[in-house]
Amino acid sequence: MRARRALVVGAGPAGLATAALLRRAGLEVSLLERAPDVGVAGTALTLWPNAFSALAVLGADGPVRAGSAPSAGLAMRTARGATLLSLPAGALDARCGGNGRALPRAALLRALHDLQPPDAIRFGARCVGVRQDGATVAARLADGTEVEGDLLIGADGIRSRVRAALFGAPGDTGGGDLRYLGYAVARGVAAYACPGHPALLALGPGRQFGLFPLPEGRMYWFAAFAVPEGGARAGPSSLPFLQRHFAAWHDPVPAVLRATDPAAVTVTAIHDRAPLRRWGRGAVALVGDAAHPAAPAMGQGTCQALEDAVVLARALAATDDVPAALRAYAARRRGRARAVTFQSHWMGQLGQWRAPVLCAVRDGLIRATPRSALLGALRSSFTFE
Repeated sequence: MRARRALVVGAGPAGLATAALLRRAGLEVSLLERAPDVGVAGTALTLWPNAFSALAVLGADGPVRAGSAPSAGLAMRTARGATLLSLPAGALDARCGGNGRALPRAALLRALHDLQPPDAIRFGARCVGVRQDGATVAARLADGTEVEGDLLIGADGIRSRVRAALFGAPGDTGGGDLRYLGYAVARGVAAYACPGHPALLALGPGRQFGLFPLPEGRMYWFAAFAVPEGGARAGPSSLPFLQRHFAAWHDPVPAVLRATDPAAVTVTAIHDRAPLRRWGRGAVALVGDAAHPAAPAMGQGTCQALEDAVVLARALAATDDVPAALRAYAARRRGRARAVTFQSHWMGQLGQWRAPVLCAVRDGLIRATPRSALLGALRSSFTFE
């Protein structure tokens, strides 16, 4: 019997993981990527224990661990450095199966590229639409050609063309709108060594700053700050802005910013989307940010995409009925992804509170939360399988 052919649109972490697992499930895979080549976009990212559970299914957990650095537990502080919570590495290992790890985004992509056969990715293939006709589905490309298969997976990110083809462009009923959340996040990598540093989130009035150690004596950082919609800008001018606005924050925040190359800072306006009622139609389904874009407040975007890939591949391996498999995948994943989207949305909003009274209430609630409750909540987020 002919092997089913899957089209995967998008060769980011979600698409690469999905393609590798679908091949392992016995499908032929065509991986379509709009970029002209592999590229090195992005700074760094964080992965939590649930991501490593999914990477173990892929067989990529070893290389990713080798290319990443562990955080020494988890901490939250005020802008002045007062401790709001502190969870040691041992407590996270015991209750959550591990700690957070940070690595360059390029290192994760490399590990996932290594799972693909030679020439597996068709670069410069920009999907602009989807056609379903009986048992066949096709990706319409910008050059006017089509690529046909038995199923199509949209892994093409927050502004997914596959999602728009299924449910309408943003603004149409069914597709929903991207929601601008009122803030932007700047990210960078500093030549700043701080062995034994925890995964840290510092909260100030209307601003947040995060720190995660990286391999080779570097530090990944992010800064969240309010900005009008359309006001986020990337480039060298953003670093002086950050240095002014975080100059009075606790050590090592100012030093980390001084140790950052201004040209390597990225700034992203933060959006999410109200959860979709459906993640697909017929022989088409969505994974990762195409299905459930979330604010980055919990560092779960890539982690949830990797979980999607595992569950999707298992559903397709269990039956030859493609639409039934895609429905089973969505039913299994929708509730968890919705919860992460909700939690990330409100964590990001709490970090944007500015009024002194509200900030004091927020900080007091964090301090008062029992460690057992915190670990229980983290265990729920970080456990997959």
